[in-house]
Amino acid sequence: MKDENTKNVRRKGVYLVVVDGSHEFTSSVDAAASFANAEGGYVALLNVIEPMPVQNWQNIEDRVRAEMREHAEEMIWNAAGQVVEANGNMPMVFIEEGDNSDIIIKTIEENNNIVALVLASSATTSKPGPLVSYFSGKGLARLPVPLIIIPGHLGDK
Repeated sequence: MKDENTKNVRRKGVYLVVVDGSHEFTSSVDAAASFANAEGGYVALLNVIEPMPVQNWQNIEDRVRAEMREHAEEMIWNAAGQVVEANGNMPMVFIEEGDNSDIIIKTIEENNNIVALVLASSATTSKPGPLVSYFSGKGLARLPVPLIIIPGHLGDK
């Protein structure tokens, strides 16, 4: 039985941004921070480390994996600094290894406070990036939250 005091408590939304090092992701971070500010919510940052093909030498594979993890941490903490600067709140941080789209879906499903996936399109090309292409196409049916695509030409506004 739920406590009567929690009935009318509004859960604050979390806006998920994929930190992938692309030029567009900066626009996604800025937009998600703005949405979070307006709604009293938060930003979540996800970096997905793509799996490596199996190597013959375990030492090399371990070293490459450690370097990839270090790079992922550097990117995500830089993005976290951008969020803190934009809205004063520390974002949720996720670093996972696996297939990009599968990990994004899994992260959203495991964190029921996530209210939207925020992606940005490129300002320099008419071709959308792989995540925008996937989630605005066949991946949309798998997405359990709304998809927000920030047009690339709005990045600095």
